[in-house]
Amino acid sequence: MSNLAQGLSFSIATPHFKSSTMGMSEYLLSAKACNAALSAALSLTFNLPHLCGLGGDAIIMQSRQGQIDMLNGTGKTARNQHPQSYLTRGLTSTPRRGIYSTMIYGCPSAYDRYVNAHTLDINQITHSLIKHDLSHGLVATDSLSRTVINALNETTPYTRLAQWSHCFTHTHGFELLHRHTLNALNREGFSSLYTGVLAEQVLNALASCDPSLYTTSDFSDFEPNLPETRTTEFMQATITAHGSNSPWRELFLLLKIYQLSAQDTEELTPRQMCTAAGLIDTLLATQPPAPADNDHTLSQHAAALYEQLKWGDREPVAQSSKPSHTVFMACAEADGTLTGITNSIFTPLGALFEIEDTGILLSNRAFSFNGPHWGAHFKGSVAAKHTTNCVHVRCRDLEFIIGTSGGPVQSQTLAFIINKIVAQHCPIQTAVASPRYANLGCHPKTGVPTYLSESAQADPVFTWTHGLSDKLGVVQLAGINTFNGRVFAAADPRSTGVALAL
Repeated sequence: MSNLAQGLSFSIATPHFKSSTMGMSEYLLSAKACNAALSAALSLTFNLPHLCGLGGDAIIMQSRQGQIDMLNGTGKTARNQHPQSYLTRGLTSTPRRGIYSTMIYGCPSAYDRYVNAHTLDINQITHSLIKHDLSHGLVATDSLSRTVINALNETTPYTRLAQWSHCFTHTHGFELLHRHTLNALNREGFSSLYTGVLAEQVLNALASCDPSLYTTSDFSDFEPNLPETRTTEFMQATITAHGSNSPWRELFLLLKIYQLSAQDTEELTPRQMCTAAGLIDTLLATQPPAPADNDHTLSQHAAALYEQLKWGDREPVAQSSKPSHTVFMACAEADGTLTGITNSIFTPLGALFEIEDTGILLSNRAFSFNGPHWGAHFKGSVAAKHTTNCVHVRCRDLEFIIGTSGGPVQSQTLAFIINKIVAQHCPIQTAVASPRYANLGCHPKTGVPTYLSESAQADPVFTWTHGLSDKLGVVQLAGINTFNGRVFAAADPRSTGVALAL
């Protein structure tokens, strides 16, 4: 779905579930862009419990009057959360579920700073959620219901999901589940999750299972991970991504290879572009991030990789394994303000640890962020690794924010669509809906690299999906045509999404 009109444009995507059919859109259409973006983030959190939301991560990017601001709301491990500490508890690795896989959330920190920067009224936001959204109940799709049922059979110690499971067997009580949390946010703001009543409840719930894993200071002394912007030029466009603890290098290297290919007499094939993704992962594994990293260094790496791709008849090269746990929303305002919010998600329901009487799910999974391959290097009080998340693109007549679900395809999908729009001048919705291809890494059953394509390929190395597939990412973007002042949004047809414009 795509709309082009004057005014406010709003775009939301979730890989698996639909948002409420009433209320949220009514509220968003009457709100300012920044207010609407935060309201939608909270709304999805409460309506779709697979979102980390208040118990997880958030990256917020905003472009306003030529200035790009970034808020890093990613989590950290607890002080006593590391392999040596786990060994004293009889754990030889990071568990997939339960309190030993939870982490200190960073999402409330980003929301708090976002609210303060825009002087938003939390009371107005939460009251609107109660009136327009929570009163309509939980969005209980078949896939979400199956997830909860599977979670109830989880055998890992210290998991807890009693109240959420109750919501799936009774039609009442969902609004009451969040009343306490919303009242605390009204009274204390998002800081309540670090130094207020919500933080106390979370810490007490964790301590009831293991009193020495988390300390009060893990929450009260929480410092957000550093925000960082990284910029590169691509075909007369400026691309800005969140740096710090995200794989921005992958995206920039792919874009540089696309540009070298476009400038050559013969463009690289889909097979070669998939192989490029694997070679980039191999390169970055042997070239750890360094303070001296800059765009010039990446250009040199891209040129060397391009020569390998162009002249070498290479076998498929797998990407490293990456979990696909991101939801992205984008907002464009008529004055040119663009906002993107990335939340992490986990299926099924992350750590499966619920804080009673709050509706809060601690969905930051240390297992996914720090294992199993690098679990031995897992340290306490460190930032979680994250996905590429929000990307800002500014070219001659267009400015937009784009994001997609995570996993091995994320950087490949973002580069593919940016190339379509910027280099090939493809219409926005056509670019989002165009058949894609990607390197998915090694298939767990066959142990060989999987190159997946949505369109038939003559090259037998590809597996064909026979149609659009959310395995190739679910993209959302919103932006403004700087030539005529029109705002636009595009929703990916591969899964549930919405694009609105006024």
